[in-house]
Amino acid sequence: MFKRNFFLTFMAFALLVVGACKQPATPNHNTDALARERVTGKPGGGLVARLTSPPKTFNPMLAADEASLTIAFFLLNSKLIDFDQDTQKYVPALAENWQRKEDGKTVELTLREGLKFSDGQPLTAEDVAFTLRAIYDERTGSPIFRDAMKIGGKEIIVAVVDARRLLFTFPETVAAPESYLFNIAVVPRHLLEDDFKQGKLSQSWTVTSDPQRIVTSGAFTVQASMPGQRVVLQRNPYYWKKDANGTALPYLDTLTLEIIGDANNTFAKLGQNAIDIADRIRPTDYATLRNAPGKVRGYDLGPGVSTDHLWFNLNEGERNGQPIVNPIKRAWFSDARFRRAVAHAIDRETIAASTLQGLATPLYGVVSPANRAWAAADLPRPDYNLDKAKALLQEAGFTVRGAADAPELYDARGNRVEWTLITPVENEPRKLMAAVIQEDLAKLGMKVQVAPLEFQALTDRWVKNFDYDAVLLGVSLTDMEPSSYTSLLISNSTTHQWYPQEAKPATDWEARLDELVAAQTREIDPLRRLALFHEIQLILAEQLPIIPIVARHVIAAANTRVGNYRPGNIIPYSLWNADEWFVKP
Repeated sequence: MFKRNFFLTFMAFALLVVGACKQPATPNHNTDALARERVTGKPGGGLVARLTSPPKTFNPMLAADEASLTIAFFLLNSKLIDFDQDTQKYVPALAENWQRKEDGKTVELTLREGLKFSDGQPLTAEDVAFTLRAIYDERTGSPIFRDAMKIGGKEIIVAVVDARRLLFTFPETVAAPESYLFNIAVVPRHLLEDDFKQGKLSQSWTVTSDPQRIVTSGAFTVQASMPGQRVVLQRNPYYWKKDANGTALPYLDTLTLEIIGDANNTFAKLGQNAIDIADRIRPTDYATLRNAPGKVRGYDLGPGVSTDHLWFNLNEGERNGQPIVNPIKRAWFSDARFRRAVAHAIDRETIAASTLQGLATPLYGVVSPANRAWAAADLPRPDYNLDKAKALLQEAGFTVRGAADAPELYDARGNRVEWTLITPVENEPRKLMAAVIQEDLAKLGMKVQVAPLEFQALTDRWVKNFDYDAVLLGVSLTDMEPSSYTSLLISNSTTHQWYPQEAKPATDWEARLDELVAAQTREIDPLRRLALFHEIQLILAEQLPIIPIVARHVIAAANTRVGNYRPGNIIPYSLWNADEWFVKP
């Protein structure tokens, strides 16, 4: 949740970004520090990690939710290049090297020698070219990657030179070609080409598919899938990666991913040694683990790159001749003064310090403070200020009735201001945040109903049927690079949160965002690119189509028997180096 929503894209200028944004690990279980060095492991055994929601697909091109991306994109399949969360740098993966040509638009890439898929068949340049064609094909229906792999609406052209070499020709110069190469998780042409020709790739590799039919290029393959319960992965014997001693990775024979949405159940299973790793545990559980005996440790990695924010439904479309959004509510939501009032009424400091027990950092812009290279520090801040909020509402024609201790807000036409805030039921911290936001906005007289929904139902409302008032969710990224925000920002993206798939920008400021996003994507000069991204952040801070709340710290728990446990603060968090995990004796 790839270059342009869930993920993708990394740093165009490694030296500029790396030194500024890497977050050191902090000791936090009594006096234990998290070791970061790679060590040689012992092959064999299995470990169990928790996922909060079930995957929807094992097809990396179709992955859009975090669970599917974690499994299909990161664990089952290898990318052309990878991102090392220890060093915060791009590193070779299936590609052993790549080089930009003098024209600035062409990248020559060479694959490693002797690559194979999990069925033992060769992985060649033809498979890479096939994967890119499949991503671009409308029939595939790739919800993230099709947009992510376009520049100015145009496709990257790939030419096969020989079995190991390819030429990628970009439609224009891009600041970070790595961010696009990272998006290509290579799938087998020999197995999927018939489905592709018949336009059936969208049906390939579902969570109920025969595991024997799922052929992968990554560290693991699917051993068994029990939808809604667990996915059992097994090592890919043909995986390309080896450790420093030449031992084939992964070390693990099996990696089981248990689907546990309930936080209480997660904490109990950690204590029972029924699961070994759980990302984003509750602050209360982390506090308990800090002083608890036993083999489970809690770790605070500081602010993550992913964020929590709120947005209103600004959709101006119609369905069956009727407005998608209630015209009364749309009038409120589309008024920037209303959005600013809401922003000023939310007490982020209390949410971070008390609700989340100090394991979050208040957020005043779209970019997390973890991304110090690109986050603008001089933006107008929607500090907690009820007087400012009330003044903005009054200016917009709203009035307050009722008692002083129970105000009721009405618009200029006498309509009571009531709206519903939806948030994932599986996400305990967001439910806690929503409750605080509900209380904060009640002080302005707004009646806010909090409605926790299962993540898939929430996603359907936001992306498909647009049946909602406001969402408390956020954005999940895999890197620090500005182009990661493309699908969040461009108006015609399917994951443009406040108004997906706009036929054209609804406002002048959205049109300007489109221009700036395109410009920063191709700008090679780092200072000019920084200025472009600063203007993007400034527009968002002024218009507040999304209202930032906090950047939660990445807090995880792991059993001490997990070797090479080096969690990252970017998706997929702990699982980013699962191919190096081993079972300690």
